[in-house]
Amino acid sequence: MTNQSPHSPAPRARISWPDVLVALGLTVLGVLLFVGTQQIQSSGMNNIVGPRVFPLIVSFGMTLLGVLLLIGALRGERAEPASEEDTDPDAPVQLGAAAIILGGFLIGALILVPLGFVFGTALMYFSVAFAFGERRFGLMALVSLLVAVVTYELFTRGLGLSLPPGLLKGLL
Repeated sequence: MTNQSPHSPAPRARISWPDVLVALGLTVLGVLLFVGTQQIQSSGMNNIVGPRVFPLIVSFGMTLLGVLLLIGALRGERAEPASEEDTDPDAPVQLGAAAIILGGFLIGALILVPLGFVFGTALMYFSVAFAFGERRFGLMALVSLLVAVVTYELFTRGLGLSLPPGLLKGLL
């Protein structure tokens, strides 16, 4: 039996700071995508549905979802794991894997232009595999490079995109 009277206020829910950070990150990404969309040149043809439409839809959706998540997180609502997940939402947060992935992404973005898309993207794939616990470094490097080369070829030849070739200029 508890000592709470029926008229005592309910205990205030704690704010989940990881949920707040995810909501802020999503909101910032949505705003950055919106700003970047404004820099897309329009040819003047197809003014109703041009190259800005889908990025605008995605940016508005991301920003709206981020704001809604932020409001929920600040009200004490928590993102609960799915029933099939075996996680403890009250366990301390370990950000090591997320930091490794973020670091790989940032370094990959920095070397993208001087070394090329293949090496920058391969580093990102490698960091994700490492963050998820893979330690067969030779296999990780080989698979990362192969997937990056295939991605480069699909984007440049299949979609006609211009990606920085870097050190592999003339080879791919």
